[in-house]
Amino acid sequence: MKRVSGFIVAAAVITLLAAPYVTRPILAQSSVPAFSKTAGFADQLYVLDGGVGRNLTSVNWLSMLVPPATPIDISTYAHLIKHGDTWMMFDTSTSDVIATIPNGSPTSGVEGIRWMKTPGQTMTAQLKLVGITPADIKLIGISHQHPDHTGNVSLFKNSTVLIQRLEYEQMMAAGRSPQGPSPMQVPGAPITIFERNHPVRLLDGDYDVFGDGSVLLFYVGGHTVGSMVCLVHLKNTGYVLLSGDAVHFRSNFDTRRIPRLERANDENHWLWSVPIAFERVAALMSYYKAELWVHHDTEDYKGRKFAPKYYE
Repeated sequence: MKRVSGFIVAAAVITLLAAPYVTRPILAQSSVPAFSKTAGFADQLYVLDGGVGRNLTSVNWLSMLVPPATPIDISTYAHLIKHGDTWMMFDTSTSDVIATIPNGSPTSGVEGIRWMKTPGQTMTAQLKLVGITPADIKLIGISHQHPDHTGNVSLFKNSTVLIQRLEYEQMMAAGRSPQGPSPMQVPGAPITIFERNHPVRLLDGDYDVFGDGSVLLFYVGGHTVGSMVCLVHLKNTGYVLLSGDAVHFRSNFDTRRIPRLERANDENHWLWSVPIAFERVAALMSYYKAELWVHHDTEDYKGRKFAPKYYE
């Protein structure tokens, strides 16, 4: 029997799963009707500055080709969406408690990184600039489970979290839940930043949030088993694709280089799933003529408007 090259098989799988109208088979139930380009509009899109993660070496984030000991700042932006009378967040940045910790909050998972934010970079402070409070947020789309994206879920007690079922089940497996700063940093910690009893809507694939195509959540996988991106349709700006961690830095995406932090672990399938995620992001950009905004890339957000200014 003639053997088929693993590269050819991988290429075929990537081509299939990258199509904008195809969802990974395990998540075959899609709520996005026909992926129509004739869509409604969100009214406003705000960028919220969540501070930075200061890392002494960038090799984990950019690619295997970056020289060791090259320092880098990792941005932790969140996004606020207004649709009619409804307010929605996509990701919630790192815990606002970090603003009370001198010199920031170090983490053990990624070598050398220290999350830092000022009181003005808290979600509460920036929502106040917009004229709302956490209680006004009805929906929170979560790109994935990591605490630099789920850091303030518990702040929005009245909000329903939209998250992939696979991601949620893994996140809460064996009694786990995302944790904030440790007791050594803040008295009374660790802080559970995403309570197990928080209201959630578990998604099995792509999801049309408002039913009019204005805000679409797409499953991409890759970085984690249930990673999502968020596509926002604005009347004047057009389509904006919010990356979550499907893409960490634009240079990774442009060169299709997998950052070193995407090691094989229980949260992802690394070698095969990250390239597939890249290709689905590329397919969505092409199909919708969308502009990609890369959450962790500080350079990518230079020149962007921040709350209380907004895009429409």
